[in-house]
Amino acid sequence: MLTNFSIATDPQKIAKQFSVELPENYQPTYNANPTQKLPIITSANPEKVELVHWGSTEAFSKSKSVSGKLLFAPAEEIQTKSSLKKNFSNRRCVILADSFYAWKEIAKKEKVPYRFYIGENNLFAIAGLWDSFEDEDGAVVNTFMMITTAANNTVSEVSERMPAILNEDLLIEWLNEDTKDDSLLEFIKPYQPNDLDKYTINPKLADPNFNDSKLWERVPPANQFGNLTLFN
Repeated sequence: MLTNFSIATDPQKIAKQFSVELPENYQPTYNANPTQKLPIITSANPEKVELVHWGSTEAFSKSKSVSGKLLFAPAEEIQTKSSLKKNFSNRRCVILADSFYAWKEIAKKEKVPYRFYIGENNLFAIAGLWDSFEDEDGAVVNTFMMITTAANNTVSEVSERMPAILNEDLLIEWLNEDTKDDSLLEFIKPYQPNDLDKYTINPKLADPNFNDSKLWERVPPANQFGNLTLFN
């Protein structure tokens, strides 16, 4: 099951690779989770990285659970759900990441965490949609969703879904508000290059407060309770 991602890349590398400005308060994170403010680039402002809440704000989530419907947008539903279709037309974004995480179910109540990465921990962009709403105080809050696709061969051993990773040569078109929707749909397909790899990591991934480089250490397969397992 796809859960979350990381963006622990040095800000200078991000700025150089995507030709963007980063906010001074950008903080690398090894364990990016819903409600956190995370770095994205929007079609409304493609020259700057903005820190935007994933799915919802922490305050909002205390009174209402953060549904998966606020976090992930299945590519297959973009043209059939009115809310997704509207944002797909004029509120696209890219989510900056250097890996993503998924849990493999090995028994009814047992699962093992995996990290997926490209090349030598290469930085990549995930297709997303952004939106805005007014909070209880009347302030405008921006949020984003991650677009997902069916898993490729590497990911399908662990999860049925994976992030819609964009090829870098398509980013300009993806963030161009004038690009037609029909052509954009061709961009969001399962990532096929053979440089995507995976390995098992520390089950502390389940703790949203565990934000440490130790999360990336390769460890023997262990379930969410920290017990070693022969299944991986």
